[in-house]
Amino acid sequence: MTTKSEELFGKGIKICFDTTQNERGKLEENYTTFKELVEKWGYSIESNLEFPITFTQLTHYDIVVFACPDRSKIREFEINEIIKYVKCGGAIIVMGSSGGDRGRMTNLNDLCTKFGIKYNNDQVFDDQHNYGIRNLAISTIFEKHPITEGLELVIIPSACSLTVTNKAKGIVFSDEDADPPNVPVIATSEYGQGRVVVLGAYDTFRDSIRAGIQVIQHRILLENILKWLVKDKPLAQILFALSLLKLKMKKETKPPPPLYSSSLPSTKGRISPEALLDQILTNLQAVRSVATKLEDINVHLVQVAMEIKKLNEGLEFAQELRNELKNIQKDLAISKLETKFNNIDKNFTAFSEEIQKTLNVILKKLETD
Repeated sequence: MTTKSEELFGKGIKICFDTTQNERGKLEENYTTFKELVEKWGYSIESNLEFPITFTQLTHYDIVVFACPDRSKIREFEINEIIKYVKCGGAIIVMGSSGGDRGRMTNLNDLCTKFGIKYNNDQVFDDQHNYGIRNLAISTIFEKHPITEGLELVIIPSACSLTVTNKAKGIVFSDEDADPPNVPVIATSEYGQGRVVVLGAYDTFRDSIRAGIQVIQHRILLENILKWLVKDKPLAQILFALSLLKLKMKKETKPPPPLYSSSLPSTKGRISPEALLDQILTNLQAVRSVATKLEDINVHLVQVAMEIKKLNEGLEFAQELRNELKNIQKDLAISKLETKFNNIDKNFTAFSEEIQKTLNVILKKLETD
């Protein structure tokens, strides 16, 4: 098993598979290769959530995976807890299957629509480009994104399509000849300080199926997903800790000051701890925004450098062409001189012949006389 990198890039990152929603994807049963891979990359992974899902439970993990809930619905209280977790800096992966919510009799849309992504009650087929069966559609249409970097294709087995709004971004799409065509099957969203990845097919990372985790491209996809979810992790962890502290401070009730006291310190001009935390969060968010913009600028500079290199190559070619034209001009000039010389030589020869004829005539006359 090979990947783009053998580096332990997941060291210190904890992943948890939810088991409260009767998920079809089970870490110890049909996601064992998934588990082996992420542990090889340095991640810590387990199935440990208990009913009901709470914010406190979620905060023990960096990434929480919902691998295709089946005939189970997440309660409104739990949805709010998950949303709070993501907003504070957590990351989740949500995976569905053909038929969407209706097919699996679940309510993932009550959660995912909060992040701008909706499961459609359909199945993606492709009679032209597939992995032997029409419901194993092959996708080669990708949006530029860190998750799609290095990908050549993704097989979307027994997948439903997705609908995304401005809050989210589709990154892998069904092909033009698929049914339905050109629709997202993998999407991402950034919400508060956290990140979300939604897939229309949990089979993409399953064991022992034709289009599952044994496909090398799917391993690259998984590696990229995990890396993107925990990008800027040190900064995200700071934001996460500050968010938790802020929530804790909101819950705490401050004792009222004594009615009569001449020794109370003046609070005039002071900043409250909660306001200070807000300012720190705002500043750190600005740092993240600037870092993203600098990365975009760096990409643009690389593109400009490549264009300049192409222009220089074009100038070198133009100079070579110019020198070649000069040589052609010289050759043409020499050729014209040779032609003129040949014409003069012909004229001279003809003139000499005329003179010789005239001399012959004169000599004959002299001999006669």
